Amino acid sequence: MELGEYQNQAACTKQRYKSKDQENYLLGYLGLAGEAGSVLTTLKKLMRDGEGFGSFAGRLTEELGDVLWYVAAIASHNDISLEEIAHRNLLKVRDRFQEIELNSLPRFDELYDERFPDSFVVNFVEQQQEGFLTVSMRWENEAGSLELGDPLTDNSRLPNQYRYHDVFHLGHIAFLGWSPVLRHLMKLKRKSDPIALDAEDRGRPQVAEEAITLIVYNYAKGNKMLRKSDRVDTDLLNTIQQLVVDLEVAQVSSFQWEQTIIASYQVFHQVVENKGGRVLVSPKDRRLEYLGK
Repeated sequence: MELGEYQNQAACTKQRYKSKDQENYLLGYLGLAGEAGSVLTTLKKLMRDGEGFGSFAGRLTEELGDVLWYVAAIASHNDISLEEIAHRNLLKVRDRFQEIELNSLPRFDELYDERFPDSFVVNFVEQQQEGFLTVSMRWENEAGSLELGDPLTDNSRLPNQYRYHDVFHLGHIAFLGWSPVLRHLMKLKRKSDPIALDAEDRGRPQVAEEAITLIVYNYAKGNKMLRKSDRVDTDLLNTIQQLVVDLEVAQVSSFQWEQTIIASYQVFHQVVENKGGRVLVSPKDRRLEYLGK
């Protein structure tokens, strides 16, 4: 049976009730909550009785059917089709959980002369300056060593290692092929394409990327700095998706963002523990690796 056919037939069995709240259909929502509770009650009986609860599959099918009826009734009351609900749900769960390799992402600068190198090395150097620990980021290339930006402090009353946060920007390059912040520092803005320059390489995208690194860092502080984590909260990933709306990186899935964050934090911890050192960045191979000092 198709979802649309089920929804139409379910609508023919909608009950009438005496409440004055026909317009908001609150009883439908309460019915859904009640039937969801019945599903849990069925599970409780299985846990209590074990194999003695031989009718589990049948009872579960019945209770899930009641849940589906209320979902269909609420959807019909609000002129929403079950097909649309199913379609949107699949898009959502695919974005969040479908395992998509990072190397399936396109190189956003593939067709430009101003592209990130296929592979390069950045050296993080920690120093004491005027009472503050600072970190400089130096790009090692054929011309020697080019300092990227100014030395960073933690910008905090309490030491927190944020002076090393440029590792996360390097992670964005390595795994996503994207970083308007580093594109600016490495003088790789796409000036050959005024539209790409304005929409992808200037202020707003840079602010969005810095916001992502800070939001994720603050989240990490409350989660043991992601040392033992292989996933992050969906709400955090949803926030990231909101920050990159209309940017080229918007096509990156939540799953791919999650992989990028976890892998970048692994390298971040190595850099922090060694008080600096060299990091290999390869957007070609989707690789970020700590090389040591």
